[in-house]
Amino acid sequence: MTTAQIQLWDDNPSTLDLLGFDAVVQPVLAALEQPDLDPLTISVQSPWGGGKSTVLELLYLQLKDQKRYVVVRTSPWEYDDHDDVRGTLITEVLAGIEASVKDNAALKDKVKQKVTDLARRISWGRVAHALAKGAITMQWNYDEMIKAFTPKDAASPDSMAGFRGSYKELLDLIPQAERVIVLVDDLDRCLPDAVTATLEAIKLFLSVKKMVFVLAADQEMIREAIAASLGASNRSERFAQRYLEKIVQLPIALPRLAPADAEAYIGLLLAGRKRPDDAALEALAAHVTSRRNCGSSPLLADFAQLAWAPLDSDLTLAAQLAQGLRADRLANPRQIKRFLNAYGVRQSIASSRGVSVPADVLVKMLLLEDQHRSSFETLAATPALERATLLQSWQEWAHGTTDAPDQPPAGIAVETKHWADSPPSLTGVELGNYLTLAASLLDVTTGTQVSDATVALVRRLLSESQADREAAAEALGQRPADEQRAALTLLFTEARRSDDATTIVAGACLWAQQSTDLAEVIAAGIREDCWGQRLTSGAVVDLFSSSIPALQQLVRDAAQDGTLDPATRQAAEEEIGASGGH
Repeated sequence: MTTAQIQLWDDNPSTLDLLGFDAVVQPVLAALEQPDLDPLTISVQSPWGGGKSTVLELLYLQLKDQKRYVVVRTSPWEYDDHDDVRGTLITEVLAGIEASVKDNAALKDKVKQKVTDLARRISWGRVAHALAKGAITMQWNYDEMIKAFTPKDAASPDSMAGFRGSYKELLDLIPQAERVIVLVDDLDRCLPDAVTATLEAIKLFLSVKKMVFVLAADQEMIREAIAASLGASNRSERFAQRYLEKIVQLPIALPRLAPADAEAYIGLLLAGRKRPDDAALEALAAHVTSRRNCGSSPLLADFAQLAWAPLDSDLTLAAQLAQGLRADRLANPRQIKRFLNAYGVRQSIASSRGVSVPADVLVKMLLLEDQHRSSFETLAATPALERATLLQSWQEWAHGTTDAPDQPPAGIAVETKHWADSPPSLTGVELGNYLTLAASLLDVTTGTQVSDATVALVRRLLSESQADREAAAEALGQRPADEQRAALTLLFTEARRSDDATTIVAGACLWAQQSTDLAEVIAAGIREDCWGQRLTSGAVVDLFSSSIPALQQLVRDAAQDGTLDPATRQAAEEEIGASGGH
């Protein structure tokens, strides 16, 4: 058994700049060189998934080999000890400083001794914190408890009061370190108390020269976390804003991806799967950066100077995916990766089931499923014969044409307006097989499961032209039996909506002549859905002249059915009499 290959992408920070983040990294590096900005806290801001962690990763790669910097990476979200986030962050900074001098025999012991002194201060702070929360259940005598909670002199190694002075002495031991740069990631993932504790730890360092903190966080979430930790009050929001402004001197917002950048990003992701080596992808990314800086468009083009270029098929797919993603205004690297993963899985499933859907259409349908589920369910549940009409009126409403209705079709959310008006147009696109597949994966009820091509044939079977009806019946007779059965359900659904079944019966008779194996099914459908007042004298004539026994039996039954219209019964009797009573 051959396993299908699916393109999937992880959610890890990138070590290669695929998004033009050099425009953000360079100002941060420049700020580190400013002697008057000391100490300093920089905030790299963007909503969830905007690329903050990637910026920190790119910064780290630029800084880690510079001997004049001590670089510490930390993520409070990953701390084991959530009760003392403040102490854990301080400990990680101390450990990073100690590790930076491990190869310097002259400094190693002095730094270690100073770090041990500072760690002792943190340990006593943890003891007091644990006692206050009742986390330590061992029996303490009163003298020991009083000792633990008695404020310490700043000179005492048990006191946090003298931490800053002692920490400054530690940095003075390593004069070659011009900056201690702490990269703090995932702060906006933390619970409110952990956010506040992290910021309190940072504040502890902010009066010490050489200290730099770079925070990657959604500023709105951090502000809300501070306010939540203060409790609901009229002042909490205002205080949170001022508190954050006091700590962060240099806020830097990541730019939202423009459509051209989103297309280039997708193209680089797709091309990266087929690169001959890392150097080839690095050269391609640098080429995109150069074109971006020059204002050239599209960004992924003009590869003559490169030793390796992406495939045309990948560039076409990137353009289709980017166009489809515009329907939901997705301009977020993480959302794009997740969407590409969903696209890859769905495309693989569709291919294995023999369902072919253009890439941009598949993207648009996935967005509808994900962002507007109720409207997707309405589309999936719409009978196949009515689906094209629904899509047409949906798009006309969204586009705002002169004759368009003011409201969307029934069951369609007004929030889908941008989605429906965005390319590609779904008018004329065969969606039946895809909707059947998608609905089965989502456990959604669907209309009759037939292709759009077969739906068109059923419509043609009901046209006024005899030639069209005969051609449609012949084409329907060549469809697989399962699809014909599903299509017959469509035909008889139309009968239930009509007071006159003449046209439907006429089409059914032509169909039965092409697919005699389905004659009994067709006869049952007529008896179920075309009987009573719907059955006309013209329909009786068509049934008997079909020469198909199962359909002629319906005429004999009609002649004996007192519930039918007298004219219909008389027509049935006349047809039977003309045949000699057979």
